[in-house]
Amino acid sequence: MIFEYPNILYALLLLLIPIIIHLVRWKKYKQQVFTNVDFLKDLEIKSRKSRRLKELLVLLTRLLTIAALVLAFAKPYKNSKAQSDRINQTQNIIYLDNSLSMDAMRDNTNLWQNFIQDLQQNLPNNTTYTLLTNKDIYRNVSRKNLNLVLQQIALNGTATRHEQNLTKISYLVKNQQNTLTNVLYCSDMQNLYNENLNDVIRQQPDIQYYFLTRHYPDLQNISIDSIRFVEKTADAYEFNLRLSANNHQLKSPVTIRHNNEILWRGYVDFKDSLQQNLKIHLALKQDLEAVVKLHDKGFQFDNALYFTYHTAGKIKVLVLGNELPAYLKKIYTSDEFQLDLKQLNKLNINSLQDYDLIVLNHNDIPSGYTNALNQYIAQYGNLLIIPSYNKADALQNLLNNLHIRARVQLDTSEVFLNRICYQHPLFKHAFTKQVRNFAYPFVKQHYRISPPGECLYKLSDQSLFAQVFKRKGQIFVINTPIDSQNTDFEQAASLIVTLFYQIGKARDNRQNLYYIIGAKNTWQVPVALDPDETIQLTARQESFVPYQVNQYKQVQITTDELPEKNGIYNIMYHKQKAGSVAYNYNRKENLMDFLEVSENEHVHHISSINNFVSQQQAYFKSQSMWQWFLGLALLFLLIEMLLIRYWK
Repeated sequence: MIFEYPNILYALLLLLIPIIIHLVRWKKYKQQVFTNVDFLKDLEIKSRKSRRLKELLVLLTRLLTIAALVLAFAKPYKNSKAQSDRINQTQNIIYLDNSLSMDAMRDNTNLWQNFIQDLQQNLPNNTTYTLLTNKDIYRNVSRKNLNLVLQQIALNGTATRHEQNLTKISYLVKNQQNTLTNVLYCSDMQNLYNENLNDVIRQQPDIQYYFLTRHYPDLQNISIDSIRFVEKTADAYEFNLRLSANNHQLKSPVTIRHNNEILWRGYVDFKDSLQQNLKIHLALKQDLEAVVKLHDKGFQFDNALYFTYHTAGKIKVLVLGNELPAYLKKIYTSDEFQLDLKQLNKLNINSLQDYDLIVLNHNDIPSGYTNALNQYIAQYGNLLIIPSYNKADALQNLLNNLHIRARVQLDTSEVFLNRICYQHPLFKHAFTKQVRNFAYPFVKQHYRISPPGECLYKLSDQSLFAQVFKRKGQIFVINTPIDSQNTDFEQAASLIVTLFYQIGKARDNRQNLYYIIGAKNTWQVPVALDPDETIQLTARQESFVPYQVNQYKQVQITTDELPEKNGIYNIMYHKQKAGSVAYNYNRKENLMDFLEVSENEHVHHISSINNFVSQQQAYFKSQSMWQWFLGLALLFLLIEMLLIRYWK
């Protein structure tokens, strides 16, 4: 106990006054022998003892009253917890979750608006804060400027990784003595990555976390999940639209718009199934830039899906040989591919750059032509090699001339094609499921290439049937002659069609219908840029220059963190529109799975920011005790009055 005015304690000397008065007023009794009252002696002794006890109790209450009053005027108090912990300053960090899941609606407001209003109205003044969002950090922001910053922050397509946020917070903490770090963590605590925050928090014992968690676990939501191009008919494009809901009672109208024109109008009802697939037929257009929309009262970010579809030229495939194999004619059909056959003695080397894929079919290539092929590959062209019988040396020389240092050996043992390398990017969307027990094609003669390239198909002896070597372009090598006497690979339609079709489309310049914000996306623009020129992506008020690689007659675009907003972006080249591309938010943020953090001495769960403020004030507030002593003084005074009044 500490006194604010310790000098007043000298007033305790006043306790001597009632003691002196009591001693002066103490009566002395003389013994008088008187025979007639001798029988009253016992009663007199008892009365005298009772009176002395009463006077002592009265004296004690008076002493306690004076002592309590003196202590009350000295204003005693106990140290605050901050003083006990030797804390003299604080660092306040606010994490504000601005992921798309904060867009959850209820009563015409969303979680995001509730958090913003709470922060703007209830945080105390005269305090600086460090504000952290999913992408940005605002250091040492005053209370006044904090309101301005909060008004500028918008929801972002970057998903929340809570462990990553706690790691960022640990780097923001100042390593100063006598400093307490308070973290106000405002989030719906959506658990997208199956995280465990308890272990991370235990490694940060100097940080006090205050979790302000709000979410709507019973939120009813409809989501537009995806749209997929099916086919082009004589008079329309056919698409498959996939939607989902979390309640069978939900339903909504659905529209597809191109600019301000309604292309399609429909209705979705989930009473039979929580997943619905709608077949969409849209009138033919050269360039389709559209958006699918619906209306519900759940998450808002998954109520729109943007997509584009552009008619593009056919993929050009050149076969160098004496004849076109029948299987290539069936795979590279005229609706998507332009398939040409040329003999080497009639080949114009300068025309190679016009093709997306060149196929070497059972040919020995003179060294003069390999220089042209190397130049073609250096300009991002793709080459497919199908070898001849019993010509291991010719295949090795060809690979060496293409700068592939490998040893080629002929193997005449019969094996089977029994494995597909599903993980290779070439097969990213080629197979709907991984099949292990398919009809294995036999192979009587094949070549072993060491070291091998990236696996596409593998044989039963663990050597490769098909592989790819990466340069600027790609070199695909089939390790066996494709002939009915050597292999029945042509009869395995699902294998041969998938492999050659994916190889043919490996340099396809056509974009996907849309891309996901926050993921790494790569696509090509078929334009030839000068070295000092760039391509821009623009939409509404947003414009940025993506990462790009200038290739031969095309530009490879890669996007990651940008763009931040969904929509259709124009591809600008020479200040002219060269196409468009659609970006959408990731639908995984509408999952209703939330993270729980165990409460302990470093973790506090609060229901409002007022709770956070009051706990901070209580931590630094000393406990005043003068009221208790004043109350004791009044109590002792009351006891004294009762003793005098009722003790006879």
